[in-house]
Amino acid sequence: MARKILILLQGFLREIPDELTVEVRTGGNVTRTSKNSSSRIAGEVPDTNFKLGQRVLHEAFGEGVILNYEGEGTNARVEVNFDSSTTKWLMVAYAKLQNI
Repeated sequence: MARKILILLQGFLREIPDELTVEVRTGGNVTRTSKNSSSRIAGEVPDTNFKLGQRVLHEAFGEGVILNYEGEGTNARVEVNFDSSTTKWLMVAYAKLQNI
């Protein structure tokens, strides 16, 4: 049963035009443009100790990887995919994330 569903989904996904899709990778180098600069910054969350793809530790949720961010400095929020398969948006100023 699961195999039939997978085959149907694969067919459906192939019908979506390439210009309407975006490839997403959770590892490797990711670049973002800083709004204060026209230069590209290799995945750094501005004015914090964090960067995209970095492993972090949270007291309650455990270990995870930073996938995305919004804002900068004390107003920055990071999206973390925890090893428990839970994804959470956390305020950098309050989450007490530790670099691993």
